[in-house]
Amino acid sequence: MMSISEIRKMTKQSLKGNWGLAIGGMALAYVILMAVSIINFIPVLGTIAYYVFAGPFMIGATWFFLAITRQEKPEIGYLFSGFKTFGRNLLAAVLVFIFTFLWSLLFLIPGIIKSFSYSQTFMILRDDPTISPLDAITESRHRMNGHKGRLFGLVLSYIWVFFIPVIIMMVLGIIAMATTAMFDYGYNAYSYDYYSSVPDMSPVFAIVFILGYFLMLAVLFGLAIWIYPQVLVACAVFYDDLYASTGTFGGDTDTSAYKTTVPEDDTTFGALPPIDPAPPEEPESPHFENKTWGSDSMVSPVAPDVTPEPKTTPEEETHTDTISEAVRPSQPADHEETTEQKNDDEQK
Repeated sequence: MMSISEIRKMTKQSLKGNWGLAIGGMALAYVILMAVSIINFIPVLGTIAYYVFAGPFMIGATWFFLAITRQEKPEIGYLFSGFKTFGRNLLAAVLVFIFTFLWSLLFLIPGIIKSFSYSQTFMILRDDPTISPLDAITESRHRMNGHKGRLFGLVLSYIWVFFIPVIIMMVLGIIAMATTAMFDYGYNAYSYDYYSSVPDMSPVFAIVFILGYFLMLAVLFGLAIWIYPQVLVACAVFYDDLYASTGTFGGDTDTSAYKTTVPEDDTTFGALPPIDPAPPEEPESPHFENKTWGSDSMVSPVAPDVTPEPKTTPEEETHTDTISEAVRPSQPADHEETTEQKNDDEQK
């Protein structure tokens, strides 16, 4: 995941050769919205008509800068691409506005936080044409978990420049009010003849204040032309980097990157020892050598004498079996026959 400085570098790289397209698209979008905002003077119906137009148009402008980030070289007419799926995009814009407004009722900060949570909704609608507006909002909330502060820091790294002319305008306003108060005090403190002899400098200060005010407006406009395209492209780079890191929640989760490791020595209570799927190897039988002191006393093993047994015929085998059975001492019948033979011999 890229850091804020890396996103800024990628933003400059994306705008190389596309500055004219980005500034022209932003200026045209601003002029169109300002022209359409005139209908806001019509009560109720004018405001509804403005938001019906502005919602899909702002989504198309977001898609325009996302296409610039991806080096797709969009045409200027791509600003109106949000009207191709008018109903879907209008519903998404209305839901984002309603949810943000409801969270803003709990004070301003929750509304700002939720606006960052819903910030990826419009770009998700472009990349997934089949997703519903409510699912796109939910997808944006899930992706922005733990990343709202990073997006806030990215936007703040650009817009802090706007605070400089605002501070200058505040200082000029304080000077103008102090000058007016000083002349009022002089008019009340001194006589009319003395005050009439002193030149009145209040018109000069008023002219200086008005010129400074318009100068600061021109500076703000120039900063907007230079910074606002960078903010939009940086948000698109942030979206692509976030998509590469978190993926799509609607698809199957890729578990190939996850590895389960078992510690070698887990002695915690209740821990199971790791199971080795390979069978244990049997130890080799010890090999002994007949050695005595000295190299000449090595005794080579003597092979045992193997004498072939005499072959017997089947008749001899049966004869030997009967003889062995007759003279087997373990049987009691053989024991009786041997005693009778001994008695016959003694009588003879």
